[in-house]
Amino acid sequence: MSRSRRVIFALAACLLAVSAPPGPAEPLRQDATFQALLDAHDIPLVLPERGKAIVVNIPAFEMIAFEDAVPVLRSRVIVGTPWHRTPRLETYATVVRFRPTWRPTPSMVASGEYPNRIWPAGPNNPLGLAAVRLQPGLLVYLHDTNRPELFEKEVRALSHGCVRVEAWDRLIAWLLDWPLAEVHRLAQGGRTTDVPTEPVPVVLAYLRRFPDETGTVVEHPDIYGLSPSAKLEEAGCLEVDSG
Repeated sequence: MSRSRRVIFALAACLLAVSAPPGPAEPLRQDATFQALLDAHDIPLVLPERGKAIVVNIPAFEMIAFEDAVPVLRSRVIVGTPWHRTPRLETYATVVRFRPTWRPTPSMVASGEYPNRIWPAGPNNPLGLAAVRLQPGLLVYLHDTNRPELFEKEVRALSHGCVRVEAWDRLIAWLLDWPLAEVHRLAQGGRTTDVPTEPVPVVLAYLRRFPDETGTVVEHPDIYGLSPSAKLEEAGCLEVDSG
């Protein structure tokens, strides 16, 4: 990732879980830029003016893909439980793995929730049919799921730390600049395939106030019970359970 892009996201990396002031959510001007809306409401996120970026807002259970600072795709997501939190961090996409295999982490095995074996690729795999892998060594992915019915839940803090994306196929098509049909072809294919991506910035954020698709700032619950001084997850976030 270029230094300029990392600087742009420096503020987002030190995200604050700020309690919202009392009163109803306020509608925002529809002709304002998205960054202007964020700035007007003191929401601590700075988007790159050019290029692609992905923001996962953990308490909103939502992923937003941006292009030239404009939202182009929103999707419901499932994030980590309060005891297996999705970390708050700045990272970047590295590769899309189609038809991934999966093995539970040692802590999952120790809990007795999963046997210590490799899940073969396919629709029954906990990672689903594809996963977006992030910087090397990070055990947190953006991925499909074998439990799509869970997206219907209102509170979706259900994973072991990874981010399950309902519109995973549209996200990957946008990330790779591919037709959706090509994404489906590899996802339904007979072998595991890795496709490198551009180092698109990815921010896993904890923003309790954020504009929805109508431009209204919505207040979200403090699902992790974080204090107003919440900061970037420590280096131990690299050990977060996946799934």
